[in-house]
Amino acid sequence: MIAVAWPPVCKPPDLPALRPVPFVALPMRRIAFRSRVIAYPFHAWILATDIILNVSYHGILALDPLSSLQRSVFMSGRGFSYFAETPGLPLSLKCMANGRALYKFGRAEVAVDDGGYLILNDRQPYSIEIASPTQVETFVLWFPDGWAEEVLRGFNETPEMLLAKSPDESGMRASFFERYTPHDRIVSPKVHALRAAFKSEELIQDGWLEEKLRELLASMLSSQRSLRRKIGNLPAVRASTREELWRRVSRARDYLHAHLAAPVSLSEVAAAACLSPFHLLRVFQAVFHQTPHQYLNNCRLDRAKFLLEKTRIPVTAICLECGFTSLGSFSALFHKRCGMSPRAWRKRRGMATEENSNIREVYLMGAT
Repeated sequence: MIAVAWPPVCKPPDLPALRPVPFVALPMRRIAFRSRVIAYPFHAWILATDIILNVSYHGILALDPLSSLQRSVFMSGRGFSYFAETPGLPLSLKCMANGRALYKFGRAEVAVDDGGYLILNDRQPYSIEIASPTQVETFVLWFPDGWAEEVLRGFNETPEMLLAKSPDESGMRASFFERYTPHDRIVSPKVHALRAAFKSEELIQDGWLEEKLRELLASMLSSQRSLRRKIGNLPAVRASTREELWRRVSRARDYLHAHLAAPVSLSEVAAAACLSPFHLLRVFQAVFHQTPHQYLNNCRLDRAKFLLEKTRIPVTAICLECGFTSLGSFSALFHKRCGMSPRAWRKRRGMATEENSNIREVYLMGAT
C-alpha cells in the first residue's frame, strides 16, 4: 500500500467526502477499509476518513474483483459534504439516497435527490456539490463507450440494415435530455435492480450485468422517445423551436428544485431559462400543468417531509431551510396539504437514524 499525492483536477466526481486525508492507491483498486471492502473506477481515490466507497450494507461488495467491467460501471459513496468537478466522463446515470446533491453543467443547476435521477451525456463537463444535514449516498452507473449507440441502432434500423453493417459501425450519437427526472416506471425499476444487486452479497456476473445495462439503455432511449412526442405538442411551428422551448422551461423547473431554500422570484427563474417572465409562466403551465410557484411549494413541502422524517432538526429550522418565511405560514400550508401538523408528521413517520442524528444545525443552514 503506497501513499501518494494526486493532482486536484483528478479527484473522482460523485464520491462525497468530509475532509481530505493522504490519498491511497492500489493496483487492484480494492481496499480493506474499516473492516469492509471497497472498490472504485476511473482511478478514484479515498478522500476522507468518514466515508466508505462502494460498500454494500452487508459488509462485502457483490463485485467480482477480477472484472474490469464492474469496476468501471459502478460508483457509490457516502458523506455529508463534498465538491468535485470534471472536464467530462462517459455517459452516466446518477441518483441519490438519504439526501440531495447539486450538479452544475452549462447554464443548468440540477439537484438530484431520493425522488429522481439525472442522465449526463458522454463527455459533459460538470461539478457536483453536497452540503447536507443527512449522510447522502450516491449511486452512479457509467456506461461503456459505444453501448448507447449500439442500442440506438437497434431501435432505428431494420434487421436487414443491422445484418449488412458491422456491429462497430456507428452513424449516430445517442443524446439524452439532461434534466432532473422523477422516478418512473420505465427507467427507475431497472436502476433499482442494479443498485440492489450492487448492495447484495451475491457475486455479480459480467454476463448478467451486460444484459441489464443494455436493457437499461433501451429503457432510457424509449423514455426519450416518449418525451419527444410530448414536446411535439408545444405551441411552436418548428420542431427545433419546440425542443429548445422545452429545454429552457425544464431548466427553469430544475432551477426551482435546486434553489428551494432561497426566495426565488419569477423574474429570476425566467432569467435562468432565458425567457420572459410571462412566456415562462405560460409555457411552464402548459408543460407541467402547474405554475412555477406551485411547483416550488411542492418541492419545499417534499423537502420538509424528508427532513422531518430523517433528522431531529427543530421544525423551525426546517421551515427556514425549506424557504418558508414564517413558521405559521409553513405549518398552515403543511396542514392543508398533508392533513396534519409538521410535528404530528414527524411523530407518525419519523425514523431518524443514528448517522443523521448528531448533526449540528450549522450544516443545515445554507446547504444547497
